[in-house]
Amino acid sequence: MLKVFIVDDEAPAREELRYLLEQFFEVSVIGEAASGEEAIESVMQLEPDAVFLDIHLQDRDGVDVGQELLESMVRPPVIIFASAYEIHAVRAFETEAVDYIVKPFSEARLEKTVNRVRKMLRTMEAPAEAVRFSEEQLQSLLQTVLADQQPRRVPVEKNGKIMLIDPNEIVFATLEGRYASIYTHCEQYATSFTLQELESRLSRQQFFRTHRAFIVNLAKTAELVPWFKGSIHLVMQDSRKTEVPVSRNVVKELKKRLGF
Repeated sequence: MLKVFIVDDEAPAREELRYLLEQFFEVSVIGEAASGEEAIESVMQLEPDAVFLDIHLQDRDGVDVGQELLESMVRPPVIIFASAYEIHAVRAFETEAVDYIVKPFSEARLEKTVNRVRKMLRTMEAPAEAVRFSEEQLQSLLQTVLADQQPRRVPVEKNGKIMLIDPNEIVFATLEGRYASIYTHCEQYATSFTLQELESRLSRQQFFRTHRAFIVNLAKTAELVPWFKGSIHLVMQDSRKTEVPVSRNVVKELKKRLGF
């Protein structure tokens, strides 16, 4: 049984990763932490085989947390870093991480990671043995990270439950209060993400930030409506034909993305 520990300061992200990991045969998530300090204490106590560690934590830098675990434990776990951005991958691998996965996660990508961890635990004389990559291995791993950028399911909340929806179902998202709300053709869902955090989880090829308070799915655009002083509105393909504002400073880029 592969014992896994999850560290992420976002509860929906932990929930999503736990769900995906527990679909694999003989994988058990034995604990979670929402902060770096909590993670260090719990991991040292529980001694998991692997830790999925978010780079951006509210109290600590995730890479520093991983380094502390590697240096302070007699048999440290295998470290897999996670982030919404691929730019931290080099730094993570230099810290002797085994893998680096980009949010949002896919089942296929996680399967590769789980298989890599299992192989390492089988072949290494001691699971605690440090992992050092050659330049060739590092470049190969980075290419794997960069190739894994397609949109994945997004955790949302409705009626007290957390659900995972396909990003292709999203018509648009908007900022309501502190957090983003997602609209599909007929439904509205709450999230615990800021609009910037949600944007980082969505495909840059498919989604576009039209306004400080709106993100749209370009494939769900019905028409463009001229507005005041050079701005435009997008009519979306939801049941209400919602009009989404487009800031003047992104109109040119939007038209280019839409092909005219």
